[in-house]
Amino acid sequence: MIVPSETSEQKPFMIVPSETTSNPVVSGKERPGIFPLPLTPLEQFLFQCDTAASPMIIRIVLRLTGEADLECLKETLLSAIGRHPLATCRITGNGNQSCWIHGPPAKIDICHLAGSIFEPDGGPTRKKINLRIENGLHAEIHIMDDGIKVVIDAHHAVTDGNGLRQIVTEWFHLYHCQITGVASRLPVLDSDRLQQRHHFPAPAAAAPIGLREAIRNLLVTIRGRTARWTLRRETTSESSSSQIGYCVERILSQEQYDHIQLRLEQWKVTLNDLMLATCMSTFAKMAPAGHMKHLITILNPTDLRLPSDRRLPAANRFGFAFIRRPRATCVNPAALLKGIHDEMHYVRSNYIGAEFIKGLASASRIPGGVDLIRKLGLFIPSLQWTCLGDITRGGKRLMTWKDGAIFLGELRLETVTGFAPFADNVPLSIATCETGRRITLTVQANSRFMNESETKAFALAIEDMICSFELPPTDSEASDRREHENAD
Repeated sequence: MIVPSETSEQKPFMIVPSETTSNPVVSGKERPGIFPLPLTPLEQFLFQCDTAASPMIIRIVLRLTGEADLECLKETLLSAIGRHPLATCRITGNGNQSCWIHGPPAKIDICHLAGSIFEPDGGPTRKKINLRIENGLHAEIHIMDDGIKVVIDAHHAVTDGNGLRQIVTEWFHLYHCQITGVASRLPVLDSDRLQQRHHFPAPAAAAPIGLREAIRNLLVTIRGRTARWTLRRETTSESSSSQIGYCVERILSQEQYDHIQLRLEQWKVTLNDLMLATCMSTFAKMAPAGHMKHLITILNPTDLRLPSDRRLPAANRFGFAFIRRPRATCVNPAALLKGIHDEMHYVRSNYIGAEFIKGLASASRIPGGVDLIRKLGLFIPSLQWTCLGDITRGGKRLMTWKDGAIFLGELRLETVTGFAPFADNVPLSIATCETGRRITLTVQANSRFMNESETKAFALAIEDMICSFELPPTDSEASDRREHENAD
């Protein structure tokens, strides 16, 4: 076991031999008879988007403090991964005939590192996963001076952020049950449902999208020139470097969280909406000079999970929304926010995110169709923004809460951080994660467009703006403004 001092801020940890862990709750050794399993059009698209310059890797970093049984922590993580067949798969075949084939989970390494778990992650990124020769989910457990840091990397063709949340939630539950001796309440997952993971039936409440509206939405997405961050000149040392990009992580304080929540409540918007306006405005102010009529375009992944997906193992169940505004109008984020909120309400209520996926499915029926979509470059955004959400959402009945925090055994979950990949020729990918009343912000930049200092400056500008975002006018201020406008 790892035994800490009385508070998580005190250190160092004392390490003593781990107790023996037996009879894991889920073995993960038995595999469903659905393999080889053809890739869906979305999985094929994400697999093809994986390039040397833009590997499609989602990274999750979890920070834990308290007493831990390392062997149990490792075995229950393997058990949780084993419940999700795609997490232990690799790809075989070529072109449209590519298939998933299963294998054993990747080895989980446990290592001891000096330093604090609360030191921000960042710096050059080099992580790649070759799905031709290895499975798509890797994990490491780092034992540090004041706690445990767990790093999970997953190839995006395997799963999205919500699929990773499934795995993490189940892992926490399995570990807690094993440590405390209580019975597991995990739902039985239906691996056969993976054969329908590419179907996206609209919910009953969603209005059907007619042909005219679909064409209008497409034209809104591709018409007009997209604002671009210009390529930078590389030095000789940079061109020979193996680094892919730069990562910056910002762990926001409780005070900053309160500032953000105030703005969400006052504006009556979601964090996703607020961050869209913030990202657009920051890009407009910090990107190299460009035409102010060019359209800042954000690719915003949207969750397409339905209640009927509760028994589906981890997979990709997301769509794409493309939010566009002229650069000139993005200088004022408060003026942007209401329009963005209304647009995202339209996207969510009408299940618009699935339209791009349906387009991929149609293109995949034509030889080379998906490649053609990528080569045309019509859907390359100015930047990407992903709201990875609260790790506790959807799994609260499986979590143990105490004093406003999640506990697994004697371990306390401190923060969760997600790093979202950027597609080829996209300069920036920004993401947030929530853990109870904490928010983490990450910026991952393409080294072809931005260096490390520029990435840090962009992250700090995002952080400053979201915490000091202009509040909406009060009723009296709005009345005074209307009277002034009428007088003019």
